[in-house]
Amino acid sequence: MRSTIKIGLITDLFILLIDMDQGKSITNNAYEVVGHVNRTVPIGPRRVYYRDTMGRFDELKIRNGRFVGFSPCSDAQQRKFSELV
Repeated sequence: MRSTIKIGLITDLFILLIDMDQGKSITNNAYEVVGHVNRTVPIGPRRVYYRDTMGRFDELKIRNGRFVGFSPCSDAQQRKFSELV
């Protein structure tokens, strides 16, 4: 994989990824990152969020195990995710 990521947290509801800022960013390699995560830890019904190289959290929108787009996290989500990782 061309991105370096760390799985920061896995719950029944979501997976939180951390972009380690080596190689391609999660933002620029989302299709490959989602495929890798889904093979490693099946995503199933969970949502997938990530911290980008600027420290901001966003959601990777997934349908049928494939990346379909991005969604920004709210200010409340930003604060909560920052506390978790």
